[in-house]
Amino acid sequence: MRIKMDRCDRCGTETGVTIMSMFNTQIICQECKDEEKQHPDYEKAVDADVAEIKKGNFNFPGIGRK
Repeated sequence: MRIKMDRCDRCGTETGVTIMSMFNTQIICQECKDEEKQHPDYEKAVDADVAEIKKGNFNFPGIGRK
C-alpha cells in the first residue's frame, strides 16, 4: 500500500499528514502546526474560529497570520 503524500502550503515539506491552519486556509504539516501554536495570536485565532462555527459559518477563512 502506498501513502499519498501532500505538500505543506507553508513550508513545502512533503508529508503524509496535514491539518488546516487556525489563521488561514493553508493546509500545513505537523511541524508548522506545532510552530503555529506558539504564535501570540493563536488563542485569538482559535476563539474566532469557534465563534464562527457556533454561528453556523463553517467556511471561516481565519483571522490572518502576521
